[in-house]
Amino acid sequence: MFRALFASLSILFALPASAAELDPEGIIRPELLGAALNSLETHKETAGESNRLVIVDYAKHSKDKRLFLVDLESGAVTSFRASHGRGSDKDHDGFLDAFSDKPGSSASPGGAYVTAEEYYGKHGRSLRLDGLDETTKNARARAIVIHAAAYAEPSMIKQHGKLGRSNGCIVFSEADLKSFLDAVPRGTLIYVGK
Repeated sequence: MFRALFASLSILFALPASAAELDPEGIIRPELLGAALNSLETHKETAGESNRLVIVDYAKHSKDKRLFLVDLESGAVTSFRASHGRGSDKDHDGFLDAFSDKPGSSASPGGAYVTAEEYYGKHGRSLRLDGLDETTKNARARAIVIHAAAYAEPSMIKQHGKLGRSNGCIVFSEADLKSFLDAVPRGTLIYVGK
């Protein structure tokens, strides 16, 4: 199954020949990597020609690195911590329990997005996202974006054993946000799963 997908994607993005080459250290769960690659194939016209892929694994606890930036040319993976929405973790135990794209839910939507324009808002440097799936279609209307916040700083893990929660946005520490935004061009596919 993956061979045909890799073959077609490798023509577009000069991908490595196998999943092991795409994630040589096996950092990303294979089923999630496969789902993200299928989504990339589905949305290849919309996602543009970025040589990056972002995968968010909300099955992991918020104290763990669970956002993965994949270089589609070299196969290298860079990992970051990221907060999820309060409506997805009502008991605030650090695990995402459910996705929702419903306005007013304060939950994280699962599925595919494409990175859009950067802007400066109440959280400083931020990145707008456009939803590509039925499960992410309200992203722009809900202002589901990528930004930094104090509740996503490493000190939160030392104090509380987990990161704080957003209103559905993907939230980084200040230092991680800068590294991420500098490495991710507009038109990059982001796949959020569990």
